[in-house]
Amino acid sequence: MADAPETSRTLELVLGIIGGIFGLLGGLFAIIFSVFGTELLYLGMSAILASILGIIGSVYVRNNPRRGGAVLIISAVWLLISISAFAIPGTVFIGIAGVLALIR
Repeated sequence: MADAPETSRTLELVLGIIGGIFGLLGGLFAIIFSVFGTELLYLGMSAILASILGIIGSVYVRNNPRRGGAVLIISAVWLLISISAFAIPGTVFIGIAGVLALIR
């Protein structure tokens, strides 16, 4: 039996990294706004951790697409819950990368 041709995971990698960068920026933005409330500080730090997990998941997609895609989707949901309005661009990019990793 011939093995199936290996699919390039560059799109998932790039979308995950772009989404992670947007998430990091949203988390920093939330931390800056934490002068108005201390809970924003913790939510911003949580968003930064979710973004870092998204970047790690996008790199992991190259080795294991299923697990990397699951990590990306978990990261997107975590990011959206953390800083909902600030995280929309990052959530969209990370979520699309996760869905693509699971489908392709």
